[in-house]
Amino acid sequence: MVKLTKTELISEAVVLFNEKISPDESNAKHISTESLFVTHNMLGKLALALNCDKYTFSKLLAGTQIYIPPKPEKKSDPEFDARMNRLRTRLQEQEYQEMIASAVPELSSSFLEPFEKKEIKQQISVIINIMFSVVSVAFAVWVWGGSSLSPGKRLLLSMFAGVVVLIAEVALYTGYIQRIDDARKKEKRKKEVKEVINTVEFFPSTKASTGEKERVV
Repeated sequence: MVKLTKTELISEAVVLFNEKISPDESNAKHISTESLFVTHNMLGKLALALNCDKYTFSKLLAGTQIYIPPKPEKKSDPEFDARMNRLRTRLQEQEYQEMIASAVPELSSSFLEPFEKKEIKQQISVIINIMFSVVSVAFAVWVWGGSSLSPGKRLLLSMFAGVVVLIAEVALYTGYIQRIDDARKKEKRKKEVKEVINTVEFFPSTKASTGEKERVV
């Protein structure tokens, strides 16, 4: 039994068919007008019962399609959705860290100190973050332009916003590096002052002959 979608002609035929059925006809069955589909058997039944050129089987069949029932709506589980969001966030963070780690080359310890490696990795990480910020802002401005601006104006506006963000990010990072360098230079200029708190003599009789003394600060 093939289920078919209803057309206006089929709906009219169903109404006429139900009107022709008398209450005394126990074998006759009404066809539901609220149903979203009809079967090919019902179309044959309508064509035979109405028996007119307007409602022939071929005309009733014209324009119909295979009926596909709608999918039931999935009930959302807030706890499950929250858990999936946490997993997605964790996965994105893991992928981001792996991307940064793969972008940083393996540096040989034969010519670089550990603190130099750390600084290089931090600089590469900062560059990646700056580029991500620039691309994100440019894309957001492009979407914001929508259909109100022409493609050329949207492109120029996106590029301008990206350049502004790039300048701001570089200026902030340069200022941060400059402050760190100034703090290091200031720390190096400080003179180390040593003060003798107390002295203790070991074996004074032996050291007295040579004039040498051992002192502990």
